[in-house]
Amino acid sequence: MRICLVAILFLLWIPSPTIAQGSAENSSTDGSKATKQFEFEIFSIRPHKPGSAPSNLQFTQNGYIATTDLGFAIRLAYFPPNLLKWSSWKMRNAPAWVNTDWYDVNARVAQGDLPAWQADVAAWQKSANFGDMKLLRSAWQAALRERCKIAVSTTPVKVQYLDLMVEKRGAQLKDTVPGAIKPIKFKTSKLGEGFYIEDNGERRFVGVSMEELAALLTRSSPDCPVQDKTGLTGRYDFTLPWYDLQHYPESEFSNPLDRMPISRIGLKLKRGTGPAYIVNIDHIERPDPN
Repeated sequence: MRICLVAILFLLWIPSPTIAQGSAENSSTDGSKATKQFEFEIFSIRPHKPGSAPSNLQFTQNGYIATTDLGFAIRLAYFPPNLLKWSSWKMRNAPAWVNTDWYDVNARVAQGDLPAWQADVAAWQKSANFGDMKLLRSAWQAALRERCKIAVSTTPVKVQYLDLMVEKRGAQLKDTVPGAIKPIKFKTSKLGEGFYIEDNGERRFVGVSMEELAALLTRSSPDCPVQDKTGLTGRYDFTLPWYDLQHYPESEFSNPLDRMPISRIGLKLKRGTGPAYIVNIDHIERPDPN
């Protein structure tokens, strides 16, 4: 049983020749030096017992609990903060057990770090974007170095993207009025700081940015991620047809992105390229249980 977040990892790559190589440790994903490393005060990791119920990933007031493979943990620690951009990155040289061995993790932060930890958790809960957990990412880097003796390096590459752009006729969007449209129970899905209501073959988007729309389109684009190139910086309301699998068989669509035709609102997708990194696993060991 895998945590549902892993399902959005797309692994089709179109890398260009290597540009450069450098250490990923104690650095941000753009190569700049990170600030002081945040670490768990207590970090317990034990092999998951077959047949026992896994712990769903959850944040507590003073820590973090999960049943996970270390492949996901490495991606969380070293891949981009936004999970939906993981499709444009690749991990190399990892032993097979990294993605097949499961571990129960129970971690706690120090008393003095609780305010920062709780603020980070609250920010994540507000945005509904798991990747925004900066402290968790930092703590996993420290834990992987200490418990697994991990050594990683990164190689910048260019990969294929789909560019979300405005058609010549212009985008058909309305500036959102905060609070004017209310969510509908059981029909509403959060999308970043906005949301959409799915009903009667349509998706009504409320207060959604183009970056958030690009992220949603990426979920339907396993071949390559979608990046916002519209130049539109506001939050907008708009409605799109939605051809769901329940009423429209998958065989009717050669491209999953056609299920929500963005041309209806004056947008288009064009092939392009964008930045990514290859995360090379230079060394890793199985953690000793504690």
